[in-house]
Amino acid sequence: MPWSLPASVASNTNETRIKLDINIINYLKILAVILVFGLNLSHLEAQAKTTSSMEKLENLSYWPGGNADDLAHRLSLYLPKVKEKEKEKSFPLIIYVHGGGWTSRPNAGTTPLWLPQFVKNGYAVAIVNYRLAQEGIFSSQMEDLNCALRFLKGNANKFHIDAGHIGLWGMSAGGHLVALMGTSAVSPLLNMGGDQSINRDVQAVCDMAGPTNLYELGTKVYPLKQWDTTTPGASLSLLLGGTAATQKARALEASPDTYVSAGSPPFLIIHGINDAVVPVEQSDMLVEKLQKAGVKTTYLRLPKFGHDVEKGKNLDSVLSFFDQYLKRQ
Repeated sequence: MPWSLPASVASNTNETRIKLDINIINYLKILAVILVFGLNLSHLEAQAKTTSSMEKLENLSYWPGGNADDLAHRLSLYLPKVKEKEKEKSFPLIIYVHGGGWTSRPNAGTTPLWLPQFVKNGYAVAIVNYRLAQEGIFSSQMEDLNCALRFLKGNANKFHIDAGHIGLWGMSAGGHLVALMGTSAVSPLLNMGGDQSINRDVQAVCDMAGPTNLYELGTKVYPLKQWDTTTPGASLSLLLGGTAATQKARALEASPDTYVSAGSPPFLIIHGINDAVVPVEQSDMLVEKLQKAGVKTTYLRLPKFGHDVEKGKNLDSVLSFFDQYLKRQ
């Protein structure tokens, strides 16, 4: 008679295998999200590896009455270290807004790999969190980011920030949000969050592969797009409180191209033409509207890139762009 495991042991073994299979499937799902939205360590480094040439003000609450458990309303500020005689010096500010499909944020204690380079070049950099789609549908994100912007402006002297020279930078979902902040800065429709006596003007916006028309993103067929933006469980649907097809008004309210005007700040838009997450046509539409409105616009439409454009020489282009519009003449 062939040897076999006792029934009780075999049952336990099968249950263990099932649990392992489920864990592997869940792990692969999480890994896919990380890879798709650029939250892998190619963009981030452990906080311990940041250089000693920076002043760090980390985990600041920008929200009135914020508490220690409120991760959504936190920012970290990094500034160049200065000598005692230069303590009154102020620095142009870059506000960086993370991506993640509006549904995930980087782990605490990580910063972008490019951070030391930009601080070394004389910039203060604020890395800002905001409510994710599952924590609040649109326009919660704009309320948060406007509040953060006004908090930084209102404390400019305290933080040694030049409030008249502020740039915004975001990748993917972050690109969408900074583009929306930039184009809507003079619109009363999204004037929410923070001290209303402080304006929302910024001097430059860098949008990397961000969606620009959420209604079209959720209803139009794009040949290369592999990211789900149409089903009720899609991250876009979570952001809008329903599919774009059923939430057209909110989708357009959340679209940067809705607010483009001659008063929009200068834009740098970087997008890979092989992007299978956010179609390059999204950036094409925004660029066309910006140019028609007479807004200073630089467009890098990259033939050898997909979604991941926050790297390499593209970072040099970002630095040059901010130098042009944020450095005092």
